[in-house]
Amino acid sequence: MTEHRINTGNHPPNKPYPRRFPLAKKEEVERLVREMVDNVIIEESSGPRASPIVLVKKKDGSTRFCVDYRKLNEITIRDIYPLPRLNDTLDALNGSQWFSTVDLKSGYWQVEIQAEDREKTA
Repeated sequence: MTEHRINTGNHPPNKPYPRRFPLAKKEEVERLVREMVDNVIIEESSGPRASPIVLVKKKDGSTRFCVDYRKLNEITIRDIYPLPRLNDTLDALNGSQWFSTVDLKSGYWQVEIQAEDREKTA
């Protein structure tokens, strides 16, 4: 399994101000956080960083819990490795007899963050 690295160099943490939520959404936020803690998707953090959350209503009426990492992205050193070109990837598959697909539930939570970088995603 791959682990994601967040390289911010020696940049001090950005501390965005938390966003306010209507009181009616507080219970939903607490439920979603509790669910993610119970499913070992997130863990408690007491570090110097914090990123605001955003609730997005999905087509089925449920709520998607998102995190606004724009401030973290501003201080992250970009990888210079280019993504492979689509044509090169398709050429590599030429002649193959078997193909498979995987549909991951909540795919954005499937890539683990390296232990030393997890506090950056608080």
